[in-house]
Amino acid sequence: MPREPISIRELLGGALPGALARRLPAPELLAAWREAAGRAIARRALPVALEQGGVLVVAVSGSAWLQELSLAGPQLCARLQEAGFDVARLKLVKAPTPPPPKPPAPPLPELGPEEEAELAAGLAHISDPELRAALTALGRASLRARKAPGK
Repeated sequence: MPREPISIRELLGGALPGALARRLPAPELLAAWREAAGRAIARRALPVALEQGGVLVVAVSGSAWLQELSLAGPQLCARLQEAGFDVARLKLVKAPTPPPPKPPAPPLPELGPEEEAELAAGLAHISDPELRAALTALGRASLRARKAPGK
């Protein structure tokens, strides 16, 4: 039977002092933040605490995003208030900037007609069509990976 997900507050509540555990933002607030901030901002800014007086502490990666959020703060607070959260202002703190994502790997080279024929001939003796198709796909992927530059 699958278990219901639990919030960080519930998970760490017993391990953290009471005041600190109460400051952790609720999952509903995090979801509202993602909706209010939009995908680009939400990937670079994460609410880490909700302090007294409706101060939402947001960890921001990078100075440019810190500037962007300082300008967008009032609109974000208004959107969060519309969603039912008592957020009066943002307190922005600089967080470590994650490394940029690695560029996607180039596509694997295709097999030539001779390689396809050799693969088909090597698997022709397998009578089960599903097994033969699965082994053909596996063999094709393996041969393409071996042909990739740097392999």
